[in-house]
Amino acid sequence: MARVSLVALILAFLVLTPLSAAELIPHHAFYTLQLGSKRGQSSIVDASGGMAIEMSETCDAWLTKQRLRLRIVRDEGEEVVTDNNFTSWESKDGLRYRFSVRNRLNGEVNEELRGEARLTRLGGEGVATFTQPERQQIKLPKGTLFPSAHVEDLIDAARGGARVFHRVVFDGATKDGPDEVDVVIGKPGPLEKLPGLQKQLGARVWPMRWAFFTLNSRQETPDYELAVRMLENGVVVDLGLVYDEFDVEGKVDFFEPLPRPKC
Repeated sequence: MARVSLVALILAFLVLTPLSAAELIPHHAFYTLQLGSKRGQSSIVDASGGMAIEMSETCDAWLTKQRLRLRIVRDEGEEVVTDNNFTSWESKDGLRYRFSVRNRLNGEVNEELRGEARLTRLGGEGVATFTQPERQQIKLPKGTLFPSAHVEDLIDAARGGARVFHRVVFDGATKDGPDEVDVVIGKPGPLEKLPGLQKQLGARVWPMRWAFFTLNSRQETPDYELAVRMLENGVVVDLGLVYDEFDVEGKVDFFEPLPRPKC
């Protein structure tokens, strides 16, 4: 099952004027997950879980904590529980990034990653250094973005009328290095009433389809996909995790902004 890193997806709760650039603020959010559609001869009979996000802010960086827990049951009774924990630190200038990953499968740790990355300049090349499970360096091509910077640019592109958005993104969620991320942006519609988002009722929300490809692979099908609806202020109000046999749907159950630092 493909890894799911959603740090780049649920990052902001803010008010924007038409010409302003995206700005992020700290927040808590929780999403309930359940089985969506199935395809072909899928043996999946149930899927459930939740995802929690905490994004805090310092004067020069964003700190994100994410936990995703998903229970999947097949028709023969087989049950699989994944528990993914992801933390990151990203400088607001978009040039420095640190990450830590711990994934469990049925209660046992099956993957741990840790490291940092740097870019020479915005739009420039860089290098990611993994220190766990073993020391490894990966080159980051020119134009690579870290997650917060990617979402900022995506928001601005959607508000500017873009329908396709392509970038190379490094988040450290796997040891394979950066991904090529293609986002198809649909026509926006009004937001319905949702927990914690009452003040945004009626605001524009964009349906988006995120496709992740191994860098320079030239493959026709993505490694994995996400379907989201995102407000023009950056809030993801619901999401879909797209697997080969089935989809998992998630909706926001709780959202609350956190205090900002006095800088």
